[in-house]
Amino acid sequence: MKQSSIRYEAPALARGIEVLRALEQDGPLTLEGLARAVQAPKSSLLRILNTLIALNLAARDDTDKHYHAQASLVEFDRNPQRFTRRVSQALQRLADGTACTAEWYVPGKSGMVLVQRAVPPRREVRVMARIGFVRPWHGELEAVSCLAAAWHGRQARAAGWWAYVRDGVEGKLAAKLAAERVASARRLGHAADEHFNTHGVRRMACVVLEQNELAGIVALAENFMPEGDASRPARLRALANAAAGLCENTAFTFEFDDKANGERSLEK
Repeated sequence: MKQSSIRYEAPALARGIEVLRALEQDGPLTLEGLARAVQAPKSSLLRILNTLIALNLAARDDTDKHYHAQASLVEFDRNPQRFTRRVSQALQRLADGTACTAEWYVPGKSGMVLVQRAVPPRREVRVMARIGFVRPWHGELEAVSCLAAAWHGRQARAAGWWAYVRDGVEGKLAAKLAAERVASARRLGHAADEHFNTHGVRRMACVVLEQNELAGIVALAENFMPEGDASRPARLRALANAAAGLCENTAFTFEFDDKANGERSLEK
């Protein structure tokens, strides 16, 4: 990363943002590597890093002494205040109505970034993902990344995708199966995990479009519930309604394959 020649009114703030961007794009980095990346003295970088760590925006691995980002900077090309408020309200309604953690992901440079979330009232929260969590463009093909592969111009590669094949058990996905899941997510506008991960969480997710392009993904993170899968169709219905309400200047129909549950398509 080249040192900027722009003169800022708050240079310390600008340098902190520059450090966070370097960790996100090039990290993990040692202190020496970061000093080379941003062309700054290690003494000042150490103060910035300690501040970012205190704010839970960065972390240091004591084993290899590398620093890495725990948050991601995401630029918006829309009216952020109005849309962010709408998303926040939609997430809280979802959390209240489904007893699940509601999440909002937007595209970043390295993957889908969790930028907003709402937790259900009067319920113990056991979802590990926090604000700034990044779901990489390639790797685990869970609900959010499946929609991202379908709608962000990235196709499933011939090899490398994996998923939970049983509760808590990881397994490689055949290229044909991965491609089928991505194609289904593109056609339906939603995806859902069948199995729980090692943290006891699984997700269902719906795409949110603006002018028929990916604006973000809204998701529900489910912990194990006594009723099992019986309430999943109702939660997916609520999730699709929320996603349809957030879509702007677009025409898309959320489709449901399970006609036995009486589900009907939602059109926006």
